[in-house]
Amino acid sequence: MIRKILFIISISMGYYSIANAQALTKEELDHSDIYFLKKSGESVTVKDSADYIRVISPPDTEVRNAYVVRDFYLNGKPKMTGRTLTPTIQLKKQGIFVEYFPNGRRKTIENYENGDLAGEATHYYPNGKLYYISAYDKDKKLNIVSEARDSTGKVTAEAGKGTWTVFDDDFKIVTGQGPIDRGLKEGGWSGIFSDSIKYVCMFKDGKGASGISYLPSGKINQFSEVEVEPSFKGGMSDFYKYLAMNIHYPATAKENNIQGKVFLTFTIESDGKLDKIKVLRGIGSGCDEEAMRVISASPRWKPGYLYGIPVNVKYQVPIGFFLQQETVR
Repeated sequence: MIRKILFIISISMGYYSIANAQALTKEELDHSDIYFLKKSGESVTVKDSADYIRVISPPDTEVRNAYVVRDFYLNGKPKMTGRTLTPTIQLKKQGIFVEYFPNGRRKTIENYENGDLAGEATHYYPNGKLYYISAYDKDKKLNIVSEARDSTGKVTAEAGKGTWTVFDDDFKIVTGQGPIDRGLKEGGWSGIFSDSIKYVCMFKDGKGASGISYLPSGKINQFSEVEVEPSFKGGMSDFYKYLAMNIHYPATAKENNIQGKVFLTFTIESDGKLDKIKVLRGIGSGCDEEAMRVISASPRWKPGYLYGIPVNVKYQVPIGFFLQQETVR
């Protein structure tokens, strides 16, 4: 977390551009927390290494229990506005969130309830035209598309039936294209992921089944599952056993009765190694360092796969430090 005073010292010009972009007053910024973030959500300490800036301000009169969050591109233009129930980088979104393209046009309008998508979400093309309308199904864990259009405004799907084209975040690459039925992917789809790997895949009720991916080298991969999550060898029960057997409670934390959970984020590389280990929220007194140590020493995981190709996957895990209460007889 970078407090406002450090922000002004290091990028005073950025301070004024942000204030002008959303009419943030000096008083508001004095009471706000400011973060420099990469596209991946990773925090950095230097503005020049960041892709955007996040400003989290105290709750206002409109929603008293939710902090105001505003993201800005480095030129000061708005990137996102909304509210969060937790004043940290890892947002727990609440209410309406609006994202913007670098050109200032709206990108998405979504509604959240206690961190979960709720109701319809509307998505737009960079030219301002409607892209698609969807709603998140919590049970199926899938987006249900009710309407889709191309960049000229032509309707390609309505009432959940037709075709849908999915683009990358910059609208430069078609990551998926194919038919939908009842708002879900259905039948043969094709696209590109990781910028250059092509795939064709059959979908049923929104879930991918068998398919083929083509690497730039010419190698062909066949797969039976579109997405395979990374896993600790032996499963999560063995992972928690590993933690229990290898964590050493810091002496300082014991002496000061420091207890709680340390939240870590790390990347499971395509070869199963753990990298980019960072503390999202710690409790101090040596517990944060111990949590990082035990994760750093973890055996390799089974990597995650996407369209049959091993990929890097960002992961988050809480590690608990709790003292056992002695029984008095």
